[in-house]
Amino acid sequence: REALQELVAWSQTAELSLLEHEENGRYTPLIKEWKDLFLELGDKQSLLASLKESPFFRPFADQGATYEAKLGTLDACLHTMNSIQRKWVYLEPIFGRGALPGE
Repeated sequence: REALQELVAWSQTAELSLLEHEENGRYTPLIKEWKDLFLELGDKQSLLASLKESPFFRPFADQGATYEAKLGTLDACLHTMNSIQRKWVYLEPIFGRGALPGE
């Protein structure tokens, strides 16, 4: 029960660390510390997986399934955002210089 309460508390208080990225006078907020974010999310997923193995988990199974789905969705979204952010940081200076044909 305490571990599930820890998971609930984390889900209500977790925040992303943002960095102001400046390129050609335009500021874009970027997520920083991806590694820490993925480690923390992985820890919470592992915690939930270990809870599911407990014989005392049955009364909390519905709540656990909800958090399992939410953590899985969050993991997929964050990996997608990480990929997009890396591509953006790479391509923004190229497009900002007018590197596209016809410009």
